[in-house]
Amino acid sequence: MKKVLHSMLLLFIVFNLSGCIAVAVVSTAVSATTTVVGGAIDVVDAVTPDIIDDEDEDDEGGDKE
Repeated sequence: MKKVLHSMLLLFIVFNLSGCIAVAVVSTAVSATTTVVGGAIDVVDAVTPDIIDDEDEDDEGGDKE
């Protein structure tokens, strides 16, 4: 009986730890992906010039004609 309880306790601990490890791995992967994507967006923002729509700029300034 004692051996069965020991086995059940070990299985319970292993299942709980495996869940925690899986959550930690997924969390780390998401964090790394977010960092990489954020860095890529910063690079694209730095490399590409801002596109200004001249028509929108004229509408905001009022009629200049």
